[in-house]
Amino acid sequence: MKATGTSVVALGGLGSVTSSAAAQEVDLPPLARDGNKIVDPSGKEVRLRGVNIADPGEQSRTWRGQTAPETFELATNEAEGWYTNVVRVPVMPSFLAAGTKNAKPSEMPHGDDWGPALPGQFDRDDVKWYCRTFLDELVELGAQRGAYVMIDYHRHYPVFHQEDHKNHGVDPNVWQCSSDGGEDWRHPEVCGERGVLWHGEDQVDEIWDLIHEQNILEAYDLEEDDIFLEPPEISNALDEELHMFWEIVASRYADDDHVIFDVYNEPNGPYGGDWGGPQRQAGELSAPAEAPGDGDASNYDVASEDMKAWYDLWVDRAQPWVDTVEENANGQLITIGSPRWSQYTYWAPHNEFDTENMCYTAHVYTQDDLRPLSKYFGQPSEHVPVFFSEFGWIEGGGMHVDTPWMDCSGKHDGDCQPYIQEYEEFIKNYDVHPLAWCFDHTYEPNMFEHGTPGLNDGAKGADDWMNYLNDETPGVWWHELNQEMADGYDDFAPGDDPYPDADNGENDLHIGPGDITGDPYPDDGGDGNETISVGEYEARDLDGDGRYEDVNGDNETTHGDVNALFENRNADGVQNNPEKFDFDGNGRFGFSDILELLEKI
Repeated sequence: MKATGTSVVALGGLGSVTSSAAAQEVDLPPLARDGNKIVDPSGKEVRLRGVNIADPGEQSRTWRGQTAPETFELATNEAEGWYTNVVRVPVMPSFLAAGTKNAKPSEMPHGDDWGPALPGQFDRDDVKWYCRTFLDELVELGAQRGAYVMIDYHRHYPVFHQEDHKNHGVDPNVWQCSSDGGEDWRHPEVCGERGVLWHGEDQVDEIWDLIHEQNILEAYDLEEDDIFLEPPEISNALDEELHMFWEIVASRYADDDHVIFDVYNEPNGPYGGDWGGPQRQAGELSAPAEAPGDGDASNYDVASEDMKAWYDLWVDRAQPWVDTVEENANGQLITIGSPRWSQYTYWAPHNEFDTENMCYTAHVYTQDDLRPLSKYFGQPSEHVPVFFSEFGWIEGGGMHVDTPWMDCSGKHDGDCQPYIQEYEEFIKNYDVHPLAWCFDHTYEPNMFEHGTPGLNDGAKGADDWMNYLNDETPGVWWHELNQEMADGYDDFAPGDDPYPDADNGENDLHIGPGDITGDPYPDDGGDGNETISVGEYEARDLDGDGRYEDVNGDNETTHGDVNALFENRNADGVQNNPEKFDFDGNGRFGFSDILELLEKI
């Protein structure tokens, strides 16, 4: 679990980083998908585990203290306790468009350091410049240091244009909604909790059909004018940008077997709920004004069957982008996100992209409506490869910013321990490939401390910030856990060709576009919704392992569950379902199972 203390000094600091490169050189083989696994040329299962770094263009700014290559070297330095075999490198359109190292705010799109870069802000020469200037060296470092490099097209929403971020020291003119709307709203003022929407021009009518079918206007007390969809000039420019970016990047690194292509970071809206607009924040997804359609608020839950329609639209939109990657690369692994900031991973097995080595990403912080992780991300990982490529938390809500979706402020009232424990259990119990966010001092949740600028105590501009792991984010925890998890899965068999029997054949849940009926995952042990009556309680299986550890039904496992099981050990629900409460694995229920449940807490 999480270590305590206000500052942890990494072993030896930066002194031994560069000297260890030669000792860690590995002949990285091509990897392939085999069912829900990733395998090396011998057919052996490989599990990738690592971190995200900040955009290399961002890290070229002198005030940040260290460059992307220096960060990459520490992240892959076993002598420092970092057993990292994959590093995700976000490439942000804003830094592509800046076209210069150490970019000043005035050199960013719209002259706005924090705002979005609309599609069309960079061209082919900008992409090639960015590859030469930043990516080529990182790809070479990966080959030297035995780490796969995931290149990520990293579109995301303009965080500093949200009202909840007004305390970050940003001028109010930046975050306030002062535009009169229309086509000019983006330059420079931006509001609304989103970036560029992912939909195509030809999907607008289908989106409006879903909006009405799913009662979105009524549920969130909206008018039709409140719904924002991209004009054709933006949606078409996005399409052109994706094809251009991946044609260049995929072909450039097609001969580098250790490069993974992450097609789209976080496609946000549209999805089954209120995704906000240019002049308003998104609605409270967990508490709409009234029930959607004929059901209740749970109908907007990611796992509600009606939500698959949004995922189907996403696959239709993104398949040509995936095709461009595959056409320009030599069968390397491809990953992609999903609607609602890559939180619709649940539906990936039911409508797969048509690509040989397709994998899927999952991003989650401390949103309670995406728990248990076993349901929303674990269940799909049993059918398709899942990269758990962004996760984390911030105790206390970050440096200056209120971040309700990562500050543990939900049902646990700021206590991050239940989330940390669930992360750890999830990563150990499922064949996912975790990459913690973020191996940096500024991108939150920052694994290294911000420090106090100018005081050389891990400050943002200090040369020694890498010596200060953060114990209020995944920093200390991930440093310890990745050492604990280093095992045989990290040993790659050599070879020049992928495992010959691996492919992207249809998984056992694949049904493609359209409705589904019944339980989407009927063979799983449980998804947190099925209950067993235990006295006055409704027990639940929180992690899908077939054991009902949430005995009192409060969506967590605590001493209260041990007491409830002890008091109701002779209840019919327990006696008639002994396998559901067989926590010690001896094939029957007894007092030892109560003690074993206690040990799990």
